Amino acid sequence: MKPTTRTCHATRILLELAHNGDGRPLRASALSVGIGISIKLLDKIVRPLKAAGLIRSVRGAAGGYVLGRAPAAISLADILVAMEGAVFKPQCCEADADCLLMDGCPTGAIWVDIARHMEARFRATTLADFLASPREVCPARAARSAREAEPLLTRSSAPRSWSRSRISRRRKPGTGHPAQRLTARPRPA
Repeated sequence: MKPTTRTCHATRILLELAHNGDGRPLRASALSVGIGISIKLLDKIVRPLKAAGLIRSVRGAAGGYVLGRAPAAISLADILVAMEGAVFKPQCCEADADCLLMDGCPTGAIWVDIARHMEARFRATTLADFLASPREVCPARAARSAREAEPLLTRSSAPRSWSRSRISRRRKPGTGHPAQRLTARPRPA
């Protein structure tokens, strides 16, 4: 089971509101900047969260969004159900599944047991657990930052399969000056 990007954004929105904690509403613009998403996407994500009672909107000049419940009362299962429709539901075990082995399936019981354990774990994990743990950098983001920190390839350290950089000269529209563009292409093997 892999949560969608919308579910990850929903969790971050709820955490941002939980970190606010003083009960003052956060504006949509502040949330979108804090999360790093557009207001249009934020509105799409907030809709199911409001319908599930996880977020409330406050109108007025000082309005915005607040948590609908205490952080300890919002579980990851609540977020997944609001955004995905279920925590984890094996498709082959649904009542209307088109499975030839429905009566004697050797894997059905295992899938249902795994789904039950996953749901129990997601119900046991709340926003309060996230607030209590230190903010760590996402492992994928840490790896990407490490790659970005590596020195850029120079001509002398470039792999041999790369051709020398070439300069293509084109005229900038509306001027008589040539525009220079550096390009590097891998050599065919």
